[in-house]
Amino acid sequence: MFERTKSSFTFPVHTHDVWELNFVENANGAQRIMGNSEELIGEKDLVLITNTELKHAWLNGNCHSSNIHEITIQFHPSLFSNPIAQKSQFESIMKMLAKAQHGLAFEPADINRVLPIMRMISAEKGFYSVMKFFILLHELSLSENTRVLSKNVSPQYTEADYQMKKILDFISKRLSEPITINEAAQYMGMSLSTFSRFLKKNTNRNFTDFLQEYRINSVIRELNSDNRDSIMDIASRCGFVSQSYFYKVFKKYKGVTPQEYRENYRRMLMIV
Repeated sequence: MFERTKSSFTFPVHTHDVWELNFVENANGAQRIMGNSEELIGEKDLVLITNTELKHAWLNGNCHSSNIHEITIQFHPSLFSNPIAQKSQFESIMKMLAKAQHGLAFEPADINRVLPIMRMISAEKGFYSVMKFFILLHELSLSENTRVLSKNVSPQYTEADYQMKKILDFISKRLSEPITINEAAQYMGMSLSTFSRFLKKNTNRNFTDFLQEYRINSVIRELNSDNRDSIMDIASRCGFVSQSYFYKVFKKYKGVTPQEYRENYRRMLMIV
């Protein structure tokens, strides 16, 4: 499970070898791509994906929010190959999982109904988190107004998708190191001006802001986990060497200090 707050969507269209339940709020106007379905989402969006070949992404689209909140639960398909999943008590869940091979969207009323359970899962560990996850799926399977999104499961990647994935892979592998725009452009095989235009067009960010935001989101993912490392150890792993600079950038994006953010997040989990 991943929970994060961010100001833009940076992942390109992708697939992965796990199934996924993805919740997004405060992202009105963002573009959701699901197979051959492309839609602009509202204030809350919840989609279940049970096909490892279904290409999907949430992109910035017309979204200008600086407080996008996302909860992602990923789970392996083998979880439902167990004989217990074939019992009658799982019948509605299994039917829902079958429909979700093409991406299954839930209505706002159902999202609001299950959102407290999603928040509780993030506060649990081990056995209890799995049990609450089954409860979440059961509650979702009772939804009457779900909508299948994609007629096909394999739309083609665009060249921009491949290029964005390449940029993200480059940054991810060198996250703890200094990265210059010249190095990134050279890695991409682009001139400096071409690389700058490409990034601006596809992310609405210049390289410095894009890299800063990627690093901050990486810090936030760790602060939202049960990681007990010091804040500066986490910041260092994410490429911040200077404490004063890190605190300045973090407060720019989040409006609070890293310590305040961590304490507020833990307090929120205790309340949930």
